[in-house]
Amino acid sequence: MRRALVALAVTACTLLALTWSASVASGQVTQFRFSGKSADAAWETSTATSVTDAAVTVSTSNQGSHLFVTQFTAYFDTNGNFTGATDTIADVTSGFSFALGQSLASASLSGSGLPATTCTFDANFNQIGCTASTIDVTVTWTGQGPISRGVTTSHSKSDGFSVTNHFNGTFRDATATGTVGGLTLSASELHFADLAITKTGTTIVCIGNGC
Repeated sequence: MRRALVALAVTACTLLALTWSASVASGQVTQFRFSGKSADAAWETSTATSVTDAAVTVSTSNQGSHLFVTQFTAYFDTNGNFTGATDTIADVTSGFSFALGQSLASASLSGSGLPATTCTFDANFNQIGCTASTIDVTVTWTGQGPISRGVTTSHSKSDGFSVTNHFNGTFRDATATGTVGGLTLSASELHFADLAITKTGTTIVCIGNGC
């Protein structure tokens, strides 16, 4: 569940619906809202001279859809010395399809030719440069084990800020297989996969000169 919470926090921050209001009495108010379905997965695969980490986080909500894909490959010589790396990232809100089944039983993701950025690094991990690229992704999730549920509400105040958080979520572990950037990823290479339905909200009130 902790993996799902982290991934959902990233997704929610990306899809925030912000509502601002200000008055002498209440100060400046910022509201963050997310209500929707999501799935994530991460794999690691290797060859004699490379190690590739791939991950996807996808969601659909009242605020729209969002997909984050990353594929990082580190290269090594025959002695195991690091020689460089490439990192491809896609962060998009359209151009893909995502469906989550009832009872978090399954999910599917498909996207082709998604706009991405690929950066290369030298043996000292200095960035050489970045170029525009594209990436294809297809993933299938299958829910595993029991469904977990959680509801939390918290309040805090500090230095002119008042923060209220509310979270209501349903989660399930999963297995996931698919293809990311032409690389076929199996369940045996999976680090983790989660399915979730969540509602989150944060209200921040700022009073004073720091707003």
